Amino acid sequence: MAKMTQEEINKSLVKEIQRLKDLHEVQEVMSRYFYYHTAGLHKECYDELFAQKAPDVSAEIANWGMWESPEAVKNLYYKILYGDGDYAGQMFVHSIDTPSIQIAGDGKTAKGVWFSPGHETAKENGVLQPMWCWSYFGTDFIKEDGKWRIWHYHCYAMFRTPFNRSWVEANEEMDDQQSHQISDSLGPNRPYTYFNGYTTTSVRELVPAPPKPYETFDPATRY
Repeated sequence: MAKMTQEEINKSLVKEIQRLKDLHEVQEVMSRYFYYHTAGLHKECYDELFAQKAPDVSAEIANWGMWESPEAVKNLYYKILYGDGDYAGQMFVHSIDTPSIQIAGDGKTAKGVWFSPGHETAKENGVLQPMWCWSYFGTDFIKEDGKWRIWHYHCYAMFRTPFNRSWVEANEEMDDQQSHQISDSLGPNRPYTYFNGYTTTSVRELVPAPPKPYETFDPATRY
């Protein structure tokens, strides 16, 4: 086996250092998203973290539907998730763990999945309700002007249940608890692509699947 020249070694090291830097930056984008979300900074989520130049930028949430296009995603974060801006008593904490991240060989895109144990305190019919909320997240990232941005964001719901009831006890209500219908012009402009919230008859699937090493982005693997 031929020995690598010093130039080849240098190029290999530069490429590996860039890959490690990219891995850190992708994780940082995803972590910052959930810190902003907990603080109700949804406009900042869109402005700072989402792709601004990709026409197919998207956000899909459980069985709510998919918002696809810069205008649609901006509506979601500026007008729906932000709401009236009154967050008194409300609290949304979605931590992320067990990351599995791959940077494309060409360095232009990345893919990652995370588990997310969390809890929510939201107003339902004007009354604050504490809930357990567990999800998975699958996200495609794209590098714009040298910075990693969220390209396709997908929240896969696992269960959402009152804090004093188990997900087994509450499973019959799961579809109603996790549905979210938005009927006006701000609503999703695409149907959701996957939903498998917990019930006593559901079967866990490898969705979203951890990404495998890849050279260039394949639309068939989109989260």
